[in-house]
Amino acid sequence: MRVRLTCLAALSIAVLVGLVSMPQLAAQEKAQKAQKAEKADKKGGAEKANVQGIVQNLSKDTSTITVRVGNGQVTRQVIYDAKTKFLYGHSNDNKPGAVAQMKESYFVSCAGNFNDKNQLMATECVYRESR
Repeated sequence: MRVRLTCLAALSIAVLVGLVSMPQLAAQEKAQKAQKAEKADKKGGAEKANVQGIVQNLSKDTSTITVRVGNGQVTRQVIYDAKTKFLYGHSNDNKPGAVAQMKESYFVSCAGNFNDKNQLMATECVYRESR
């Protein structure tokens, strides 16, 4: 009987300690997430994303590039603006370029962040004739 009572008391104390510490752990985790988000905002937002593929369509009116990615079944929209840096060549060996020099069927690799419409807001695009 004493053993059962001792075990019950120990179990009750363990549950009580767990219940008391859970809110503190949750608050600590929430504070850490907030700090990480604040650091990401200072660094320039979310991680950079990359869209690579063949240019299917160029629309200078809407400042969009439609890119066929992968095996050509999926397309992605890339949006550019005056701040987007265009380069001609490979990522490690390139020259300054312009969107006016890019043509359909060129290979393009654009880096930037996705917007809420799942379109890449490009900060840099590197293009060349072939893959």
